[in-house]
This record gives sequence, structure tokens and C-alpha cells, in this order.
Amino acid sequence: MSDQYEAVFARYDTDGDGQLTVDEVTAAIAGMFPAAEVNDLSGIVKALFAEYDTDNNGLLSVTEFVPLAQNLPELGSEA
Repeated sequence: MSDQYEAVFARYDTDGDGQLTVDEVTAAIAGMFPAAEVNDLSGIVKALFAEYDTDNNGLLSVTEFVPLAQNLPELGSEA
């Protein structure tokens, strides 16, 4: 696993529990778009969890996050 993705995951894992919550992913996605473009990210985040939360526990582990970050290069960029 790439250290780059682990570092990005750690940056978004604001409570340091090793899992990304819906709120943490929403905050990460919101940081990718100008505020004017973001009204409601819940649909986007719900779709991301449906695809990448492979164990369906409502959280993203680092192993679930890496494919997401690989498919959304903006998410992996150091802001």
C-alpha cells in the first residue's frame, strides 16, 4: 500500500480511530470543491460508501480508502 495514500487517509481521519466516518469523508470531498458548488454532498458520499465500504460497516478502513483515492486523484493530492 502506498505511503502517500496512508498519509492522506491519516489527514482525513480526524479522530485518529483508523476509520473514516461519513462526516470525515464528507469533509474531505467538500475540500475538493469551491463552496459555491457544494450544496449537498450526502448523495455523493452515500454512493462512495456503497461502492467502497466493502464490509458494509458504515466506515472506510485504509484498505477500503485506497481504491477510492486512486479513482479520485483530487482526494489524494496534498492540499
